[in-house]
Amino acid sequence: MKLIGRISMIIFAVACVYAGAQSSGGSAARAAGAQKPVPLKEAKLNIEHNATDRDTGFQGFVDSEGWRRLDARGPDGRVLRFQGLGSLGELGLTELFFETVEPENADVPIRRMLAKLPEGRYTFSGPGQEHGEATGPTVGKALLTHDIPRGPRLVSPAKGATVPTQGVVADWKPVSKTITGDPTRIISYQLIIEQDVEPHRHMIGTLGSLSMYLPRSVSESDVPDGFLEPGTDYNWEVLAIERSGNQTLSSGSFTTEG
Repeated sequence: MKLIGRISMIIFAVACVYAGAQSSGGSAARAAGAQKPVPLKEAKLNIEHNATDRDTGFQGFVDSEGWRRLDARGPDGRVLRFQGLGSLGELGLTELFFETVEPENADVPIRRMLAKLPEGRYTFSGPGQEHGEATGPTVGKALLTHDIPRGPRLVSPAKGATVPTQGVVADWKPVSKTITGDPTRIISYQLIIEQDVEPHRHMIGTLGSLSMYLPRSVSESDVPDGFLEPGTDYNWEVLAIERSGNQTLSSGSFTTEG
């Protein structure tokens, strides 16, 4: 075979291999791109206002089958990025709870704080990762409103009161308005009672704490007998949670008889 003929055969063979590789790679890319998005189990973005300390911040929560990176985008574009790196990135992450700094309203008025995250739909999205293998994209949406309920007025135990260790009832006034005086719909109250101690340095949570979510029709709750310890300082708070998830807390303190 002449040299020109051999060269033509070689070029043809290389072209076939290249075309096959391109076809295979293209098919793989299309297959990867065709993976269906995996919905986040939960995606939430809320405001928490403290009516007692008078400060305000944002909170967020996501839960999923697994992700390597999550971007949050809102009406003004991307606002957050969370990413697992190294071995954690390869393993994948699932739940995530975050809070912003909560400046005092005297330093950063609420209207300025709310301007940082406008009302609207926020999309969380990113590449999924589960058991060390990449999956389809994971996507979820969260609604943020600027409807902030008033804080519940705590009735008893009164601030600084000394109470017995049994038969204690936590009592508060229901909430029906926002901090701007507009009607609001409360969907739940959360009651939290905690010992006034430093948290354990390794434990997530606080020793000697109680937390319960109660129906919106409830404005008092018995403290379980056996929970309160004698001669102990406690902090307690009630959060009013409105239908978009925004919440406002009021807090107090009491001591048990020694």
